[in-house]
This record gives sequence, C-alpha cells and structure tokens, in this order.
Amino acid sequence: MQRMGYEQWGLNAVFEPEPGFSGKVMVEDTGIDLELDVKSDERVTHFGIRGRATTVFPVKSEALSELPRDRHFYNEFPELVAKLYWPEETRQSEPDILEEVYKIAQTDPDVQGHVPELVWFHKFKGTSTSKIRIALGLKDAEEAEQGSRALYIIVFRKLIPITTLSGKEFLDAWWQIVKCHRALWKGGVLHRDVSPSNLMVYRLRGKFIGVLNDYDLSSFKRDGPSSLERTGTVPFMAVHLLTVEAIAGKVEHLYAHDAESFIWVLMWVCLRYEGGKLLSKNRPLEHWLKLDAHGCRKEKNEISRLGLAAVSPSRSHEVSWEVVKKCFMGVHLLYTPLGYRKVDDKSAFELLLEEPMQGYL
Repeated sequence: MQRMGYEQWGLNAVFEPEPGFSGKVMVEDTGIDLELDVKSDERVTHFGIRGRATTVFPVKSEALSELPRDRHFYNEFPELVAKLYWPEETRQSEPDILEEVYKIAQTDPDVQGHVPELVWFHKFKGTSTSKIRIALGLKDAEEAEQGSRALYIIVFRKLIPITTLSGKEFLDAWWQIVKCHRALWKGGVLHRDVSPSNLMVYRLRGKFIGVLNDYDLSSFKRDGPSSLERTGTVPFMAVHLLTVEAIAGKVEHLYAHDAESFIWVLMWVCLRYEGGKLLSKNRPLEHWLKLDAHGCRKEKNEISRLGLAAVSPSRSHEVSWEVVKKCFMGVHLLYTPLGYRKVDDKSAFELLLEEPMQGYL
C-alpha cells in the first residue's frame, strides 16, 4: 500500500494534482475552468464511509460566468457554488430530474423561480466504483453496477440557507417552498428529502424567494417501485418512514410523508435558531443528529405523547411556532391506535399544511 500512487488512493487529480494544491483547474474535455474555494467558511461537507460524500463550496469560472442567463430564473446572484458528490449510477441523475423540474416550472407559477438554477454539470469518466469490485473479483460486470457510484460535479447559482431568516420572512419563504414541492409532486417529481439544508432562498426586489433545493434522492412518479425505497434525512423523516417495515422497503413513500417532514423542519428551526443564527449552546434536539431511524422514531413518539408544551421556540420564531402547533394537530390524526391512516395527497396537503397556515398567508 505504501507504493500506491496519489490517484490510486481515490483522490481526483483534476482538483488536486498534488497534496496541498490550490488554484485554477481545467476540467477534462470540457474547456471549463474552475477555481474551487475548498477552504471557504461556507463549505459544507457530509463525511461518512457510505453515501454520496457530498461537498458544496464556492467556485469561480470565467467560462461559466460568460454563459447567457436563462430568463426563467430570477436569482440575480453572480456567485456560483459547486457540488461535488458520488451518486449511485443506477439512480436517475440530478440533472435529469432538474430537466423535468424546469419543464414544470415553465407552466406552473408555484415552481417557476422556486427551484435551483443549474449552470453546468460533468460526470467524470473512469470513476465508477464498480471497477473496484470487478478488479477484486467480487462481482461480475453486471452485478458490480448495482449500488456503484461515480463522481459528478454540478455548478449552481448561489443560494442562501432559509435558516438565516426569521419571523414572517422565514414563514413566507417556507410556505413558498411547500407550494413548490406540492406542485412538483402533482407534476410527477417526488422530492423525498425535505430537510433544513434543502430549503434555500434568494433576494429579489426586497423580498426573499424560497427555493426547494437538492434533487439527489428524487424520483419520477412514473417509475413506481422506487417509491418503496426509504429516502430522506432521519431527523426530519415522517415517523411512519422510520418503522421497521419502512426500513425494509415495505412502505410506500407518500406525499403525506414529505408534508410531515416540512413540519419537523419547521419545528427544528423554531427551536434551534434565533435571529437567523444557530444557537451557540443548549440547542434542543441536538442528539437527534446522531440517532438512527429506531432512536429517532422513539424521540418523535415521545414528543407526540408529551405534546409541544415541554419545549419553547426562540423569540424570533414565535409566529411560526403557532403554525407548528396547528400542524401537529393534523399529524396526530394520521397516527391511530390501529396504525397509520393513509390519506390522499390533496387531503394530506389541506390537513397538515394548508389549514394550519390559514390566517398567516
């Protein structure tokens, strides 16, 4: 192993030809220049020995900055961000999902302006992890593709985390994203990963516009079977998707599940953010970030049993907290002593989200 070269350790020579390299690079066969700011305070990295190993950071590019802007996007930020990650090769790619999203946006005002602007993407040749399995003789070529990953880079127009907002501005942006998600679901695009990090905003003529971001785990309704796959970020997933049956792939992912996720996100932000900043200490629910599905389900059931009286929101989110309390009244109606009560998409939207928002729109 000591004789292994830099690239043999899995490091990509395009971005870091040698350890400690910093500067502009040219992406193979594209003519695209990239200057990655990997040391930025805005960099977000998801570490782990499994998963997509997603890293997002600011990027500059003369070539991409000169591209003409699409009139269907309203975000006026000149800055760009790069998303470097390893998605599964057999899944529908995020660029493919976004292509369908953009078609829906052209005719639906609840979607137009509320989705991320993809500027450029590239799949790196020869990075499939299936090569490792084949080289070791663990699987044949066809079997090796199942679950294999390949390196992608996607460049987007910069957005701002919704958690930087408070009060009515935050609630307005959250509701815009709820409506965007609902419209996409009706249009056949299932997001399936509602979490605080996927709710973003940008400023347009003095108003914050909500954006539903990150379509890594999304799928098309027409694909059918993938709706049985458990996807999402555990602390924000519907309780029904944290059951043993759901983890085993025996529970269909419903619109009501994503609607419930929006409520958990709303509660999370109300409890953990003050004036657009994460609380520096004594943050409620901090341990949820380390829980597995079983542990998180127990915690959420405990909240349902005790009610929300045991926790209090930050002062900057008191208005949103009133909505949280009304939303949970609807959630409780879905979890009965006889099991989870399935409702159609329209009824779920009205019960869990639209009716609790009456008086705040």
